[in-house]
Amino acid sequence: MQKTPASGVSSAGRPAAAAAAAGGASSQSMLQAELGKLARLRLREHMASLTLSREELELLWRLLKRHASPPLTSDERINYDDFCQVSEAMPARCSRSFFCASHFAKFFPDSHGRISLLDFFQWARRKNALMETRIELSSFDADADGTLTEKELEQWIEALIPNLPALEGIVGEFVDFYRVTAVRKFLFFLDPRRRTRVPIKELLASPVTHELLELKRLDITSDELRHNWFSLAYAEMLYADYLELDEDQNGMLSAQELSRYRGGGLTSVFIERIFQECQTYRNPQTRQSEIDYKSYLDFVLATTYKGTPESLSYFLRLLDIQKVGGLTALDVKIFFRAVVHKFAEFGDEANCEVDDVKDEIFDMVKPRDPMFITLSDLIACKVGDTVVGMLTDMNAFAAYDRREQNLDHSGGAGTEES
Repeated sequence: MQKTPASGVSSAGRPAAAAAAAGGASSQSMLQAELGKLARLRLREHMASLTLSREELELLWRLLKRHASPPLTSDERINYDDFCQVSEAMPARCSRSFFCASHFAKFFPDSHGRISLLDFFQWARRKNALMETRIELSSFDADADGTLTEKELEQWIEALIPNLPALEGIVGEFVDFYRVTAVRKFLFFLDPRRRTRVPIKELLASPVTHELLELKRLDITSDELRHNWFSLAYAEMLYADYLELDEDQNGMLSAQELSRYRGGGLTSVFIERIFQECQTYRNPQTRQSEIDYKSYLDFVLATTYKGTPESLSYFLRLLDIQKVGGLTALDVKIFFRAVVHKFAEFGDEANCEVDDVKDEIFDMVKPRDPMFITLSDLIACKVGDTVVGMLTDMNAFAAYDRREQNLDHSGGAGTEES
């Protein structure tokens, strides 16, 4: 006779009960997920209803000019009463978003209590664009946690491309590379812990997002495009540089290939640290470690924006050989000695002593600890970009040395005061 458990439930019934409970929990989870999706959709629809269409923005500008307050001058301005009339003439749904008293108070009124029409309109246009971007970004937040993963950022970029007039000429086969190039800048500046996800709030407030959205402008100049990381010409230049360095055309860069970057001034010690700290892949033929396009872009971003806290953090991670959170005098001497050797490779001389440059660097930074340079020290000294250049790149040190010599010469060329 089979013994019945004290609970009164047979052992045979336990798996079925557990399965039923699991099934119920699963159904509840699915229901909650569906309700969450519906709630997020309703929220996006509500937010979208508060934004202004292009036609409504044009209407706003016409109404502002029509209600310009006297005395009329070339710098058209509006007082609060006329501002309220514009609000009443606009769709009621946008009153709270653009026409509260607090919005008017954001601007500096003149002696007649008027604010600039142009300043208010530009603010409204920027806020409207920001609201539209918030809606776009939230639609890619699959798990509704307020962040976008690297993949979700790439999906957003690809969906955005058709809406950016400046990218009109992009060819299909380059879209994947453009996506990676664009997303890398967001991760570099907004993902310092390297979790491969970025909070949407930080995206909205970041100058990086504003730089990307500049490509929506129809009046953006060729000079502005030339300096915009997200422009098609800039992205194509970055990829062309990568292909030129990739001598064996295997899609990766070896240490030897990276050493040719921008004139070949990088020291072997610094390049070795890049391959020690960054993600690498083993080349099955040469058995050497190589970096991919993403790691290369991180390096380019660090060298391009060398004075930013994010870039200085990148460089310090590579220069901090001992993993102590900063640079000792020994670290500085090791890296600058490699710069001296780099001069010798080119048949030249650095014309300075390692210890003298070490002392000069500590004098430039003025760290809180006289013998230890931290990230905070590099940021606070305002010459952190110069310091990391001196320790990693022969050409950067040569530029610094010439600057010092020029300052010495100009200082000695003055006439004596009577």
